[in-house]
Amino acid sequence: MIARLINQNRSLTQVFRSKERNKFNDDYLALTEAHSEWLAARDFFEQATDPDLVDYAILSLKAAEKRYVYLMERMWKEERKEV
Repeated sequence: MIARLINQNRSLTQVFRSKERNKFNDDYLALTEAHSEWLAARDFFEQATDPDLVDYAILSLKAAEKRYVYLMERMWKEERKEV
């Protein structure tokens, strides 16, 4: 059982480190980018003081969150199809 988990971990590591483009790697990269954008939008919102910037920060935060959730749900749906 442990050997099987280690082999699966190695396989996933190879997929993520692979220079070749593949759907899973592209989705994972898009998800990590969306997560970074979400964190950056949250930080900007926390630091915004001008009312106009607060409005912009709120919209940016909502958009970044929706993009992240969308990508996560899409990955979950695709993963369920493959199983």
